[in-house]
Amino acid sequence: MKAALATTCYREVEAIDAFIDAVLAQTRQPDEIVIVDAGSDDGTIERIEARIRDGAPIRLIVQPGANRSVGRNRAVADSAADLIALTDVGATPRPDWFERITAPFERHEGVDVVAGYYTADPQTLWETAVAAATVPLVEEVSPDSFLPSARSVAFRRSAWENVGGYPEWASHNEDTPFDLALKASGAHFVFEPQAVVEWRPQARLRKLFVQFCRYARGDAQSRLWFRHYTKAYGLLTLKLALLAIGVFWWPLWLGIPVLGSLYWTRHAMRARRRTGRTSAALLAPAANVIVDCAHVIGYTRGLFERRQHGSGDG
Repeated sequence: MKAALATTCYREVEAIDAFIDAVLAQTRQPDEIVIVDAGSDDGTIERIEARIRDGAPIRLIVQPGANRSVGRNRAVADSAADLIALTDVGATPRPDWFERITAPFERHEGVDVVAGYYTADPQTLWETAVAAATVPLVEEVSPDSFLPSARSVAFRRSAWENVGGYPEWASHNEDTPFDLALKASGAHFVFEPQAVVEWRPQARLRKLFVQFCRYARGDAQSRLWFRHYTKAYGLLTLKLALLAIGVFWWPLWLGIPVLGSLYWTRHAMRARRRTGRTSAALLAPAANVIVDCAHVIGYTRGLFERRQHGSGDG
């Protein structure tokens, strides 16, 4: 059964060589390697072309302006393989990743989608804290409800065709509606926790905020709601209520620092369990604050955009 590795990229000149090296070091080599570039102008395309000249078995497709959904669909459509494995440039698949993420299809004919996993590869204390705040341990994952990221997923071409591919209108959270469409179609998912890719967490505060703001914005546009949004909105509502009612009875304002202490303690304890590092645990709640604020702002923005423009109708 032919299996392809497909990915998209845009302005990844600093990461592309390491990514290609990791792909070429896989214990099972893909029958095809397809990269769709969205029109990089930083030297990424030239680096890929140089690797191709040096013998790397890569098919490069340049499609200027393509978002990730368009790029992924183009990569799948242009591949001749029956199985497609996706990951991201900027992530590093472990040497046995491709072998492990494609193996379940060959063991069981009824498997349609294999959800691989991903783990952080932090280089600094803050990156460790961000990872602890945002990435669950594999033992915390429920295989039945886990929605795979395109950072580590594989599927049959037939399953992709059944749902019409990735939703090309989605620019911020395309993985989630695609996964849910696959589940709704009756596709059989398998969780393979040992098919792991590693990536370096976002360290810049602004980019971290923008990243999760976009996820939430896309979920709102797609009419999706998850438990973490309930928590973020609930905490904000409670704090605003304490502020408002405290105007009439000021002792209620004491509840705000109490809530803050409980919030910090809860997230610090979880981060300590995930990392085993007290220093990272003390920093992780700051990352949670950024993420929760991004969730509220991004989701609220997405709701307004959906009402104004009808986004998310597909």
